[in-house]
Amino acid sequence: MDYTITEVTDGNAVVTFADGAWANVAVLATDTKAQFEKRVKTFAPKTGVANPDWIAADQTGSVVQDDYVEPPEEVAGEDAVRDVLPAWMQARRDAYGDPISQLEYITENGLEAWQAEVAKIKAKHPSS
Repeated sequence: MDYTITEVTDGNAVVTFADGAWANVAVLATDTKAQFEKRVKTFAPKTGVANPDWIAADQTGSVVQDDYVEPPEEVAGEDAVRDVLPAWMQARRDAYGDPISQLEYITENGLEAWQAEVAKIKAKHPSS
């Protein structure tokens, strides 16, 4: 489907399609034209998609808002998570460490070293 970029701002392009539809499409600094057009394609108007019979323009409706329920003060902690995870997955989580430790490892040793470490952990604790 043909498109025209009608506006460009930092990180965003307004794309107008031949049928008059439009979309805000993210633009990344590293995008190639092909990558951007792949993203545009996801916004392009779809043909052959029918709406259900009950929906129409200028239709009104009414809904009742659910009552707000205060969340419990105590949220399930790590022990509750351990109870529901398979043993192999919990072993991997323990071996990986917390996210901050993983980021520090990547920063100090590089992404490839971290990926190699993850592969070792997965080999040591295979999924069932």
